[in-house]
Amino acid sequence: MKTLLVNNYLTKPSKIIRLQQEIARITDDSPKVLHVSNVEGFNVEKFSAVVLSGGEAPLNWPEVIETYSKVASWIRKIRKPILGICFGHQLLGFAFGGRVARFNRKFEGYQEINILNHDNIFRGLPNRINVYMSNKRVVVKVMQDFELLAKGSAYQVEAFKHKNHNVFGVQFHPECYSKDFSHGKKILENFFEIV
Repeated sequence: MKTLLVNNYLTKPSKIIRLQQEIARITDDSPKVLHVSNVEGFNVEKFSAVVLSGGEAPLNWPEVIETYSKVASWIRKIRKPILGICFGHQLLGFAFGGRVARFNRKFEGYQEINILNHDNIFRGLPNRINVYMSNKRVVVKVMQDFELLAKGSAYQVEAFKHKNHNVFGVQFHPECYSKDFSHGKKILENFFEIV
């Protein structure tokens, strides 16, 4: 299994390492890391899955929206399983017609979320789990052709899935887990079982 990992970090590229290590642990193969500035026209046919990492770009700013419109077009053409993480989740929202907005405060640390659908990436997990958050922007509502998988107490869209394709977005960072809060590990493993 070969994974394409899109690095969306603009100022802190080292933040990708933990996610890269987790993918390698689960798949027994290091992913190919491609910076988001190089995705336009990149062919994903030889890959089994695409993971969109976290990042810092504010997808609610007009100039950023213009910059990422070509990335969004590239994403919509992918016919492989996709997992968008934090900014990657927002990028999926943007690509499929959703709106990204700044939340009134920044989340940092473990937060509880409620799982609404256990049939896919949340298989085998309890109804309430703790996951690591590091964000101040959110997808406002679930897009057409997508379904809500999980919600939080502060805002509604914690995770979604396309109704017809294995395209998933999670607002949190499943690669960041601890001994006490290990649900993120299971979420990543479930995604690669779907692949």
